[in-house]
Amino acid sequence: MKKVKDIMTRRIISKDVSMSIHDVAKLMEEEGIGSVLVTEKGKAAGIVTERDLITKCIAKGLDPKKTTIEKIMSTPVVSVDEECFVTDAAKLMVSKMIRRLPIIDNGELKGMVTATDMIREVISKGKRKEDSLMYIVCDYEKF
Repeated sequence: MKKVKDIMTRRIISKDVSMSIHDVAKLMEEEGIGSVLVTEKGKAAGIVTERDLITKCIAKGLDPKKTTIEKIMSTPVVSVDEECFVTDAAKLMVSKMIRRLPIIDNGELKGMVTATDMIREVISKGKRKEDSLMYIVCDYEKF
């Protein structure tokens, strides 16, 4: 069975809680990413996603140049360590209704697993339906 370290994205961008929403949005556009891990004193404090930008900043009329990402970040950070099985990570993501899962070992950010990473895992060749990640997760959580 695969572990999250086998499918995670290792290049993660993190920024301090004091960064402005505008600067984070600009960074996300430049880097072509959908989220930024938010840190405070070197520790994971939250995560800012595209959805946070829309629902917690734009929709509420906040000034993105004057407001810090601390005001809109999603918290607490839901994470797993890199030895976590992919199926367990998928179940956690479904149960918490999140699409991005930071991988943190001993307080150090190692990577990120996204819903896209999970889908790539599901469509890998040669899997029986019963072994597929989606089959396991759908059986686990009924919507």
